[in-house]
Formats: sequence, structure tokens, C-alpha cells
Amino acid sequence: MTARLRITTPARRERLRTALPLALLALPAWGLLALGNTGLALSPLCSPGRIWSLPSPESLGFFFTYVPPGTLALGWALMVAAMMLPTLLPVLGHVRARTFADLRPVAECLVLAGYFGVWMAAGVGLIGLALGLRLLSGVPLWPLALGLALLWQASPAKQRALNRCHRRPVLAGFAPRLWRDALWLGARSGGACLTSCAPLMLLGLMLPGGHFAVMLALSLWIWAERLEPPRPPGWRFCWPRRALRLLRHRLAQPHRRHPETAGATV
Repeated sequence: MTARLRITTPARRERLRTALPLALLALPAWGLLALGNTGLALSPLCSPGRIWSLPSPESLGFFFTYVPPGTLALGWALMVAAMMLPTLLPVLGHVRARTFADLRPVAECLVLAGYFGVWMAAGVGLIGLALGLRLLSGVPLWPLALGLALLWQASPAKQRALNRCHRRPVLAGFAPRLWRDALWLGARSGGACLTSCAPLMLLGLMLPGGHFAVMLALSLWIWAERLEPPRPPGWRFCWPRRALRLLRHRLAQPHRRHPETAGATV
């Protein structure tokens, strides 16, 4: 009986070390969102968009009697962890490549803190906007939100926001300046990500149903468009060609062997 030896390069091992903490945070968040979607647990917590399906302002007040704002904040945190954490992989890779090993864990935690701080503050505005539209209109406005999201995707401002997501500033080599730089890197990455994705997140909040499937689809789209290189801003709808090529390559060669492992058996 033979077994193939998989020999990974140092760069690949480093990517795995960066991806593992993000996966340990994102996968449980997806699990809790799935439980809330099936009604097994945390049902009002995991879908802030369900507020939109309430039939009247009176039922909205009744909803908040049983679902306090803190519960909605926790639900929003789960959504951010599940949908947005994978986009931090290049940012944390930048931190790992430019910090000493003994300073790296604190720097990475500060990046996460800055990133989450921006998104949690934005959640107040986005959920408040969805609630305000619900109370003022009395009818679902998700078709309008969909149209605005599509318009935003094709706008020069969207491309500028995506370009900012690719910026990697210089980090100080030692504390305490490194702590400041790491926190600022997380906040700046969160701000660029928020600018790029806010219309999509608002659309997810305003839909009357299918929230888990929509969150999953939006998460895949956001991840795919981050793989694209920076481009000059302009009016155009950019498909994630690099992600599509990667998927096509993987499907075309499901049993492809790494060139370093060709012929390596035990």
C-alpha cells in the first residue's frame, strides 16, 4: 500500500496559519446563522432582516419587546464574522509577514478589533436605516435596494473602494507603535470594506425572506470580487473573472498533483 506525500511550501504553510484562525471564527458563525435560519435556535438573533417582514409598526414594537437591541447586535456580529472575515486573509497575511513572531498575536488581535469596531458601529446605521425605511414606507422596498446595489456595483466609487481594500500600509517594527498601526490597519480595512459592501449588506437586511441563502451568496460574491486586481475607476460592471478561472481550473483538474509531490510515495 502506498500513500502520497504532500509537501507544502513555506508560503503555503504561512497561508494556512493565517486562514485557520479566520476559519475557526467564521465557521461557527455560519453554523449559528444556519440554526437561526431553520428555527432551531437563535431565530430572531441571526436574521436582523426579519424585521423587514413585520407587517406593521405596531408589530415592530412588539418585536423589540422580546428581542432587545443587544440581541440584534449579537446577530449583526455573527453576520459580519461569517460574511466578512474571509476578506481579512490578505490583511492578516500582510501583518504576519511584517511582524516578529512574539508580537504577531497581539497585532493580529488588534487588526480584528479595529475591523470589527468599524462594522459594529456601521451596524447601528444600517439596521437603523432599514428600520426607518420600514416605518416610513409601510411596504417592502427591497426592489429599490436591489436596484441601488446594482448601480453601486457598476459605479466608479465602488471600484475606488475596492482599490482601497488592496492597500497595505507600512507597519512599525516594535510596540507600542506597532499596536497603533495594527489597530489603524484593521479600522482602515474595515472602512474600505464597509464602503465597498454597505449597499449589499443593506439589501440583505431589507429582503423579506431567504436571508441565509442571500448571506451565503453575498459572501461568495464579496470574496470573489476581492480576488480581482485594482483597476482604474469607471462605469462598468466587473465580473469576478479571477475567481471564475480558479473555479474552472479546479473543476477541470480535480486530481491534479502538486509538482513538488510528483512521484513521491511511501
